[in-house]
Order: sequence, then structure tokens, then C-alpha cells
Amino acid sequence: MVSELYRLSANEILHEIKENGLSVEEYAKSLLHRIELRDADVQAWAYLDPAYVLEQAKALDAIAPAQRGPLHGVAIAVKDVIYTKGQNLR
Repeated sequence: MVSELYRLSANEILHEIKENGLSVEEYAKSLLHRIELRDADVQAWAYLDPAYVLEQAKALDAIAPAQRGPLHGVAIAVKDVIYTKGQNLR
């Protein structure tokens, strides 16, 4: 079962990653699972590459805690459609 980490605020996620050892990958999996469940109805994503999201999450998890930035691991989404070179829009 995938957790409901997607429900947490940015501050709560930052705390969990920093203080409780939550992995960015685990957080990303929760977000991706929620998107998978809801996007057919919401249709919020013009482009999303789950494999790339997980690859980047793993890379963030590999960074030593002392080297992490102030928003380390916090996910964002861009509301507008911005066509970007290399994206395969379906």
C-alpha cells in the first residue's frame, strides 16, 4: 500500500525528510500513485515521466544530509503548459 504522504504540506515533508529519515523516493512514489489514481478525472498533466521522477528522487536521496538545500525533496508542479525540448507530449 502506498502511503498518503501526498497530503502533507511542504513544511511537513521537509521535516519528515530531515528529522525522520523519510526518503524522497518514498514521497515521490506517493505523489505518483495519487496522480495515477486521479489524473484521468482531473487531467492536470500534459506531460509526466514517472521513471524520471523516481530517478531524480533516488539521486536526491544519495546526497549527504549536510549537502542538502533548504527545499530538498519538495515536489513542485508547474500549472501552465510550457513546451520543453525533449518532452514527448502525447
